[in-house]
Amino acid sequence: MLKNLKKEFKENKLTQVFFVVIIVVLVFNTFNYYHELGYDGQHHKYNMEVLPLNLPTEEDTKEFFNPPLPYLVPSVADKICDKLIAPNINNFNCSNFYGNVGQLLQSLIFILLLYCLLRISELIEPGNKNYKNSLLLLFLLPAVNYKTVVMIRGEIYVSLFIFACIFHFLSILKREEITDRDLLINSLLLGFIGLSKQWGLLFFPALGTMSLIVFFYKDKNFSMKYLIYSAKSFLYSMFIFGWFYLYLFTNYGSITAFNRLPSKFSFTNQPSSFYFDLALQDLFSRPIRGFSLTNKLFPILHADTWGDYWGYFLVTLGKGGRENFDIVPYLGRVNLIALIPTFILLAGLIYSVVTLRKKSDIGQIFYILISLTVSFMWIGYIWFLIKYPNLEKGDTIKGTYIISLINLLPFFGANLLEKVRSINEKIYNYIFYLLLIVFLHNLPTYITRFSGIYT
Repeated sequence: MLKNLKKEFKENKLTQVFFVVIIVVLVFNTFNYYHELGYDGQHHKYNMEVLPLNLPTEEDTKEFFNPPLPYLVPSVADKICDKLIAPNINNFNCSNFYGNVGQLLQSLIFILLLYCLLRISELIEPGNKNYKNSLLLLFLLPAVNYKTVVMIRGEIYVSLFIFACIFHFLSILKREEITDRDLLINSLLLGFIGLSKQWGLLFFPALGTMSLIVFFYKDKNFSMKYLIYSAKSFLYSMFIFGWFYLYLFTNYGSITAFNRLPSKFSFTNQPSSFYFDLALQDLFSRPIRGFSLTNKLFPILHADTWGDYWGYFLVTLGKGGRENFDIVPYLGRVNLIALIPTFILLAGLIYSVVTLRKKSDIGQIFYILISLTVSFMWIGYIWFLIKYPNLEKGDTIKGTYIISLINLLPFFGANLLEKVRSINEKIYNYIFYLLLIVFLHNLPTYITRFSGIYT
């Protein structure tokens, strides 16, 4: 399969162009975006400066509750800089150095994420170049990916390990064989998910439920072996990440410790506008904070996924230097044109669930798994927003927080487009070219405007 993928990549000029463009964007952003400018960037910075020899406490940083894996390599780079580089070079900026190390690593993670995307697509749609093109294009459209990559935090790690875990899951089911190596790989992947970000734990119930659903697709002997294998994987992974959550529980009273006190769960914690107001008066004209989108779930998620609602990447609303408000009308047009891929992604989700029975066994298993993953992640995220409301800002409504969910939606959209192609290839081509136009129109949202600004 890997040989077929390499051959197809060499023959697929569009995929090659996508990779070149994305690599150029990632490199530019890495060396032109100061990592401290990201969401709570200074506090994530302190995580890196306390690690690797100590775990951050709430006295060190308000981001103390984050697992350590995403900060580990930059923290080592920080210590090397402090001891070997800064003493020999006057005014050397160690924060910039270890930030670039972390950003380059996360850029590599994003490329690996694209690789996993293509590997998964080869399993569920072998040899289907059109499906891969649609999938890759839909995946690359949301701007939230590019700003998340240059903010040193754990969400992009979670996406990679979830994708790798899904690919590994499908590979085992396809060959119907489980080895000790599989147990090691799955345990490590699950362990790394837990050590990357708490959001990643929402993948566990989805994968656990899928371990039971396997009984409907495989013989009882293999299904029982897989169930035991899954149980062992979950158990062993807890030895990898469990110590950190035990540390949180011991020191802060909860494995989901946060820097705010939780409210008692009640849907009334949030006003009706949080759930239902679409704020259309500003969504397509002034899609940045400070206007009518405040604490409104769907408008903020849309504006933050496709643009820069919170102002940490394109518009100077958080920290930063130049005032980039001239881009705001353009971001309104981005939000408007992004309704096209948004509709395809959501319609694809509905279509994929409704037509599950028409898929091959491996296709059914895959779409059930990612549907469960999206469901658990969405429910967990809504629970979080209700438990920790902020009526004045709604500052926990960020596309970055659910980027793993967002990154799974292109599979649904590509599945829908594949159905369109089977009915009428001309219509499919029109839609695909329209999405290419959206990509070109939205390209400026992938490139930071904070170039050279340090605070």
